[in-house]
Amino acid sequence: MLVVFPHPDDESVMAGGIIQRAMRRGFKVTVLTLTEGSRGKIHINGKGRSVSEIRRQEMAEAMSRLGVMDWVMWKFDDGKLKRTKKWRERLTTFIIDTHPGVVVTYDLSGVTGHPDHISASLVVLRVLRKMTGVYMLWVSFDGRMKEKIVDKRAAKYLHKPTLELNMTILEARRKWRAVFAHRSQALGGFLRSSWWLLMFWSRKEWYSEAKFEAKQRYKFVNFKI
Repeated sequence: MLVVFPHPDDESVMAGGIIQRAMRRGFKVTVLTLTEGSRGKIHINGKGRSVSEIRRQEMAEAMSRLGVMDWVMWKFDDGKLKRTKKWRERLTTFIIDTHPGVVVTYDLSGVTGHPDHISASLVVLRVLRKMTGVYMLWVSFDGRMKEKIVDKRAAKYLHKPTLELNMTILEARRKWRAVFAHRSQALGGFLRSSWWLLMFWSRKEWYSEAKFEAKQRYKFVNFKI
């Protein structure tokens, strides 16, 4: 299973549960992050470290908490994936060479409407349409988590979930501890809850299986990076 997201913390917030479940079921899981999240606002004392250094270290801690051994972080420009091309070529080659059985990423809503999210999804979709024997799972949301996370401008492009993952207490604990390993991003404010509360009441993840033959709608909304 290949998990592809543009920024560090995407992988834990969006797919921390399915990453653990896949590994338990015997899947080899690779997590690929396209940027170092260098344009993310830092809410901690960096003690002289660059944003990239901070976020790379946080990513390493998050992966440790999830038990992921195979993770890769590239250094393409955060916030500029829509306007640049080199990453597209490298990602295409990476997917073809890896030839995963399952790919997990954003759908064309980008969930928050971030142009990096949408751009990454478009490239993954284009590549997988030319391959055989690969399932593509798009992150989706429902209920309270949809209200918390999905941008209203992007909501009409979010694919309705067709798969629901119910995490165990242990899986939920690991997931939310991984999310909050990205401490510089102050995700407690974004999610409006601390990790231990999320562990108890948010123990689900939702996914939609991509239909490669269908025409997909999307829109780049006015997103402030």
